[in-house]
Amino acid sequence: MLRHRFKQMSGVAVLSMALLFLGGCASYTGIRPPRYDGQTIEQNDEAIMDYQDHSQVAEEDETLYVRYPLSKALWEPSYEFSDNESLELNEGTYTVGEDLPEGRVYLQGESSDFSPDRWIIHTANVIIRDREEAVVFEQHFQDDVGVMQAVVDLREGQTITLTGNDPIVFVSYTDASAAMMDQSGEESESITLLSGHYEVGNQIEAGEYTIDGVISPRASELYIFSGESDQTIIELHSRLNPYHLVSAEENQELLNLRQITPDMYEMNELNRERFEDNKPTLILNEGDTLYLPMVNQLILEKN
Repeated sequence: MLRHRFKQMSGVAVLSMALLFLGGCASYTGIRPPRYDGQTIEQNDEAIMDYQDHSQVAEEDETLYVRYPLSKALWEPSYEFSDNESLELNEGTYTVGEDLPEGRVYLQGESSDFSPDRWIIHTANVIIRDREEAVVFEQHFQDDVGVMQAVVDLREGQTITLTGNDPIVFVSYTDASAAMMDQSGEESESITLLSGHYEVGNQIEAGEYTIDGVISPRASELYIFSGESDQTIIELHSRLNPYHLVSAEENQELLNLRQITPDMYEMNELNRERFEDNKPTLILNEGDTLYLPMVNQLILEKN
């Protein structure tokens, strides 16, 4: 008797669940659109394509990538190197036109010595501001966790502030960076840029480029300025860094030596394929200016 009653109750429960399920299906109108803070998020297909193809930040998100007001000087044409004497900057604030001449300069941070008998650490956070306190350039100079070189334009009235642990930065007005900026001849159309300021038509030819790699201690950005006030922000994310990749030859050798598993081998192959297939492209027009902070090298290949 009890067994029969249990079967009846089970059947009613299953029937009720089925009716509820069918009722929900009858009113189903599709997957619910994503929401944030109670508001429906509208998908911006154009912005998605711009990011996939060019790593370009959507205009409405640009404020997330600008931590402080940027100087209008970043829209101005670049200077040329000169024969002014080199000098050394230490902790403090310097005024361009008073403490040092204006012009295009190569900055080199002082290296640290981590040997046990010396243990000398140099760190220098450098901020260059204009007369209105807007930022022209910022970079942390330090071995490994920072960047050690930059090429910047110094304009009269700007201030340079150095802070850190025994900060030392050398300033050269000659093209000391020429050996590091590899702009090849006819056989190759690649150019390697250090951190700093550049002008299209001066240090860089106008045209379409592919970002072939970014070597930096962290993710950074490339700011492209055009016209009187237009700006484009390109995110230089860590997936563009080629240092984490394993070549096909090395990957096969590691597998043959049983130093990696087949799954690790497949992952290395997949990472290399993704890196090659997802390189963003840039359109640089004559007169555009670039601001590139916190990057050891930005490698561009002309298309």
